[in-house]
Parts: sequence; structure tokens; C-alpha cells
Amino acid sequence: RCYNCLRRWEQRQQLLHHSALYESPKNGDVNANNNRIRVGGRGGNQKQKRRGRKPNKTTSVISSIAATDREAKNEILRSNSRLSLAPMMDYTDRHFRAMVRLVSSRTLLHTEMVAADDLVGDEDRGGGKTKRRDRRSVASSSPRVQELLGQSAIIREGPSVLQLGGNDASKLHTAAKIYHECSSQGKTLSLKYTSLNLNCGCPPPAVSGKKCFGAALMKDPTHVAKLVRAIHDGAEGTMPVSVKCRIGLHDADATPFSRQIYEENKSLQGEFDELRKFVETVASDGIVTDFQIHARIAVLGGTFSPADNRKIPPLRYDHVRRLAREFPELNFVLNGGIHSLAQAKAELEAAQSEGGRLAGVMVGRAFVADPWGFATADEVLYRDAVLDDNQQRPRNRREVLEAYGRHADDEERRADPTEVRRPLVAACAHLFAGEENSRKFRLELDEIVGRPEKLEREAKAQVWSLPGAATTSSSLASAFSVALSSAAMGGGWDDMQAMDEARPAWDEGQPPLSELIMDAARRHFGEGVLDRSRMDSYDKKISDEEESRRRRATGDPVLSLSAGGSSSIIGDDESEIIEKKVSGGVVDGWFKEGLN
Repeated sequence: RCYNCLRRWEQRQQLLHHSALYESPKNGDVNANNNRIRVGGRGGNQKQKRRGRKPNKTTSVISSIAATDREAKNEILRSNSRLSLAPMMDYTDRHFRAMVRLVSSRTLLHTEMVAADDLVGDEDRGGGKTKRRDRRSVASSSPRVQELLGQSAIIREGPSVLQLGGNDASKLHTAAKIYHECSSQGKTLSLKYTSLNLNCGCPPPAVSGKKCFGAALMKDPTHVAKLVRAIHDGAEGTMPVSVKCRIGLHDADATPFSRQIYEENKSLQGEFDELRKFVETVASDGIVTDFQIHARIAVLGGTFSPADNRKIPPLRYDHVRRLAREFPELNFVLNGGIHSLAQAKAELEAAQSEGGRLAGVMVGRAFVADPWGFATADEVLYRDAVLDDNQQRPRNRREVLEAYGRHADDEERRADPTEVRRPLVAACAHLFAGEENSRKFRLELDEIVGRPEKLEREAKAQVWSLPGAATTSSSLASAFSVALSSAAMGGGWDDMQAMDEARPAWDEGQPPLSELIMDAARRHFGEGVLDRSRMDSYDKKISDEEESRRRRATGDPVLSLSAGGSSSIIGDDESEIIEKKVSGGVVDGWFKEGLN
């Protein structure tokens, strides 16, 4: 039989036995039919041998194909892990990931966390009592599913990881299955990730409190092992599964957290032993071989904010390096407190000099604040400057904006600019961080963001001023709403003609977003800035860092990225933007407190 037939057969078998997937049966257990259970893929074949039948090789064939696919993705994962973009809520959407991919072809990208409840709940709402055979089409055509899982249709995302969040095994299984089915279609949705990841590192009460997932999962390593098994099975064994976690937990509701008391009383050896037990338990069945570890404890409960959890608990890099030495068969990525490409390189070299091997480092907010600061990551960390398909990367920021502009224009053709323009523009708002006039550039981008809403208000005001305005305005709004809904639900956002027909009159004649962004860049930055190469930018940054150290030594004032120890020079008021919300505009709408 063909491969697709085998896949469908296996899916039916999994649905029939879904209720028993998470009971962790042992050899000799009795099922509902009083038959002895044998764990493992060979049990069915051995029973058929005893009955004198020819063994059914369907399952073993499919399992072999899945294992081959998973191993190929594992190889991609290992070869692109030296620098990772951290998963951050409200930050690492598909637009920012597309921007980072233009900056670096080898950086491993992580999505913002996708809660299993959102995916599974959306499928239920979209399908209702739909028959099981129709569930795939329902899931793939849902705009919400496409919004949660989608990637750029213009810029190939390459090595990337979809992070899932939840504490219910059956829902995580279904969420992984929805992704697997959507990625298998490849028609209505641009979707292809290298790996799946379970979030065990988010400390905010919204995640780890009432919903009891994120960092709270570290309380029960056995349950985490059960969850990763559910994700693995939901993807039919075709995807590597990794875990992102902290080095430990502290319950602030029971004992208020104080950094001084923590450093004086907390046993480093005891803390490491708990972390080692977590890693051993989660990796015990061989599904998880990759861990991304934020080298701070997570403080749960109390009044701790996400920002407090990023700053107050001290970093314990030694814990992660020690894990790398004690578990050479596993891969560990260091996260937390990495502010520059030079620091990332130094941490990798430090771990190697101590006899361990870090698979890589993970960078979050520093990547958001200055993406071009990591433009030479392929040369510095990977010693590679060519994309997988042998196409040259953008050589400078002018070419980055040109390539990203094609993505932005495509997104605005597919959706309402009043809804999608803000995240599209936010992704490139800090591409020129550290350059003169970068703040003026961001302010003009803010005006560009508000332009569609302003034009829409003006158009509505003009309609209301005409005779019969009430009927006309109502008809216009209703027609646009119906057309947009029809394009979204019926064609899965691929019906471009329907979307163009749904575009209101006020949008006609407006320049494309790509042109607006490029014109703003030309107005505020000279040709030397736009055309400066990656290596020239890197050399300039090194020179600026040396100047920064000189000024600190002489007592001259100098701006730094954050209080966390970065030595990067940045222009205007960038340091305040990172730690404070600026009232209104792109910055305020995007620089929220990340959950991870």
C-alpha cells in the first residue's frame, strides 16, 4: 500500500486506542477486555505469530519512516542551536521571526508560546459536532489556528521551534496532532517547524498559577515526562521534542523571596541535585534529548513580576555547564543574561574550556532591542554566510528592509491593515538601534502604524456626511465584514481576489507598507548606514564597546543596554525603551512584559 494509506491506518488505530495512551501500562497489566497488555511495538506481531498468522508490518514500516524523519530534524536542530531566539509572548510572532531570519540564516527561532487550550478549543469551536473525518479540514481552515501556528509565506523560516504550553496530556496530544495534520497538507497554510517544545519556564501567575503550567510543571518531573510523551505521540513520532525550563523553583506565597537570604541560605548542591533529577526523569524514556535552561530559579506567586524574575534571582551558569559535563549524551542550551553576540561566543568558549559542551546559547530581549547586533552570528558562531538553498543573505539593512517589505505587503494583502500593521512595523522598529536618528525613525513608524485607522475614520466621516448616511454606512460596514469573514473561513486566507474585493475604498491609492518603511529609513539614515555591511557593523560595534569601557574607566557618562551588564553602546533613549513603556506607539504596543 502507499505511504498515505499507511498513515491513515495508523491514525485510525491511534484514535481507537486514544483513551489508553496516557495510562502508562506495564507488561502483564489487564485491559478492559481482560487481555494481557504487552508494552512495545512487537506485542501485536508476537501474538499473531502464536496464532499462526503472518505478522502485520504496517506499524513497523510507519514507525521506521517517522524515526527517519525525526532523526533528520534532530540533525537540523543540533547544527543550528549555537544561537537561539528565545520564545517570548508578544515578541516572537511570525513577523519578528521573519526579520530575524533575514538577519541570520542559522539562528534557531522559537515561536511565542501557543497554549494547547487555545488550539484545541479553537478546533472544537470551529468543528462543533463535526464528524471525525472532517476534523482535519476544520482545523486547517480555522483563522485562529492559522494565526497561532502560521509562518511567513514569503520568507522561509528555516530552523524553527513551535513552543506549546499546557498541563493536560490529552490536550497537548491533540495540539501536536493539529500541527502535524496542518503541516502535512501544505496548501492552505505555510507551516513547517523543525521541533516541538514544552514550556516549563514561564513563572507569571497567569501561566504557572491558576492554569498550573509553565514553570509550575517543574514540581512534577514525572508528569512532564508524560506530557512530552503525549506531544511525541500527537506528532506521530515525526518531530523532536525539547523542554525549556528554569534551574529550580521558589514558592513566594509560602516564603517571600529575598535575593540576599536566597544567596546566604540556599544550598547550591541541593539546588543542582533537584535540577539533575528533573533532567534525568524527563529524559528517561529517550524522547527528550534537548533542554533550554534559563539559569535562574523561577519565583512563583507573591508579587513577583516577569521583569523581577528576569533580574532579581541570580544567574547560575555553573549549573548548566555542570549538566553539560555530567550528561554528555544530552544537549543543553544556556539562557538568561546574554546581551550580545560577543558574550554568547564567550559563554560557549568558557563551557568548552571547562570540559563540557554547551549546544548553544539563547538570547531574548537583547535580540529584540538590537537585531542587527547579531547580524554576524553566522560568521562568528557558525562560520557560515550562505543560506541552505545557496542564496546569499541580505548584505546590509537596505536589502533586509527590501526583503522584509515583500513579507509585509503580502500580509497586508491577506488581512485588514488596521489590525496587522502594528506587529508588522514593530518587527523592524529597532533594526537601526544605536544609530543616530533611530528614535526619529521609530516615531515616523508609529505614524505609519496609525495611518490606516486614521484613513478609515476619515472615510467613515465622509460617508456619514452624505444624504442617507445611516443606511450607506451600515451597508458598507456590513458588506466589508461579510466579505472579510467569507475570505477567512472559506478560502483559508488564500482567496486573494476575495480579500481585494473586501478592501474598503479608503485603502485605494495608498502606497504599500514596504515603500513607507523604506522611505522613512532613507529620510533618517544616510547611505552609509543603509549600505553598511554586516562585518563593518560588527567592527563598529566592537569599537563602540571599547569606547564605552574607556568612558567608564574615566567616569564619563555612557548609555548601556541594561543593568544586566551589557557593554553595547546604543543611541538616543534606547536603554529606557527596553525597561520602560513609552506612552503610545509601536514601542508601547510591543515592548510588553514577556512571559518567558
